[in-house]
Amino acid sequence: MPIFFIFFLFILISSVHALSCNKLEHDSLLSFYKQISVPSPEIPLNWSSIDCCKWEGVTCNPESRVTHLSISGGEIANLDFSPLKKLEAIDFGNNSFVGNIPVSLCLCRSLIAVRLAYNQLTGEIPACMAGLKSFSHLSLSYNFLSNVVGAFRILIRCDHLSVLFLTGCFNDEPVPNDGHLLHLNGFQNLQILSLGECKLKGEVPSWIGKLKKLKVLNLSYNQITGTIPKWLGSMPSLFVLNITRNHLTGELPREIGNLNALVSDDADSNLSNLALPFLFYSLQYNRLFNLPKGIKVGNNGLSGNLPAELGNLRLLTELDLNDNYFNGSIPNELSRLVNLEKLDMSGNHLTGEIPESLKKLHFLSHFTVANNDLEGEIPKGGQFDTFTNTSFEGNPKLCGSVLQKNCPPASNGGEDEMLPPAPEEEESATSLYTIPFGLGYSVGFFVVVISLLFRSSLKCFN
Repeated sequence: MPIFFIFFLFILISSVHALSCNKLEHDSLLSFYKQISVPSPEIPLNWSSIDCCKWEGVTCNPESRVTHLSISGGEIANLDFSPLKKLEAIDFGNNSFVGNIPVSLCLCRSLIAVRLAYNQLTGEIPACMAGLKSFSHLSLSYNFLSNVVGAFRILIRCDHLSVLFLTGCFNDEPVPNDGHLLHLNGFQNLQILSLGECKLKGEVPSWIGKLKKLKVLNLSYNQITGTIPKWLGSMPSLFVLNITRNHLTGELPREIGNLNALVSDDADSNLSNLALPFLFYSLQYNRLFNLPKGIKVGNNGLSGNLPAELGNLRLLTELDLNDNYFNGSIPNELSRLVNLEKLDMSGNHLTGEIPESLKKLHFLSHFTVANNDLEGEIPKGGQFDTFTNTSFEGNPKLCGSVLQKNCPPASNGGEDEMLPPAPEEEESATSLYTIPFGLGYSVGFFVVVISLLFRSSLKCFN
């Protein structure tokens, strides 16, 4: 009996130890909830257990230390994160938090990921975040922060930072350029840089070209001017480029067709999950590998011909070229984009016919060339049988059944032009009139000769 009792007691103590969280962390979390639960600070039923590791939004490691925290509520600046020494990830996204980013986060030395996106946070990114040595994932999109240059000067010191979402965070500030950043060799592990919808002014900064691991670059919905840099085409890992709705001018550089991650399957195909899931075009993803590969340059002031080199990007799934000033014909080489699902060339000055070769794009589900100056018959067959008239409207010279507009009869290769019927008819008519006139002349001439001979003979007889 004593041996059995001791064994039972050992199991009981081990179970309690395994299920009970650290008391200091337990009390800290209760304090969190009392401060952020507005207007009712009562502890919810799912936080009434002694073991905080069982609470909703709380995750612990095997040692019962809090590592992940996901809760919602009001004033975030008042929260004290310092007792959570083992905290690795915080997900307070899609809530109604207000105030500044808490400085006490910097005391969580094990912190890897922070998601505070879609809140109402204000102020600046704390300078102390530069000291988080394991920090790799930061999502602050859609808040009301300021000093984007200061933010990059801080975050560039986070050597392991791989994911940086700052979309819709800043407003009407300059793009952080080489002159702003003193440590130009930073961000060497950065894979996602999203800085869209901030109305940033300036040109595409050249320091981005040094980020060899960058896979996703979003600078859309800003006020960026100048041309698209040629060096973008030499970025070895880039497979998502979104610079939609800026003030970019010039041509689309043919070097874009050299993006290795869109050309070759040999590019990095890391299947590992990120520290926290993220939203991309309203869809949630856990890893970069699953992202749709795309180039989006729509709604700018780009001009010139579409480079045939775009056809090299055989892994591309989305290509948006809409609402620019592109001219010339649609390159046949686009038919080599065998994985393409979306192709938007609307709102340009493209001429010529739609290449029949585009029927080879068997995955194409969205296609539009509306509002150009294209002509000829719209291709039939393949995915083209699934597109509606809205894909082709605004091209008066296009024809085909989808537009309910008959095409003119096709030429037979110019054979009619080789046979001039009119001259033949004239020659035939002339010959008909010539025969009686010639015959009459001959008969008359013969009568005259006979008459003269007859008279001559009469004289002889006389």
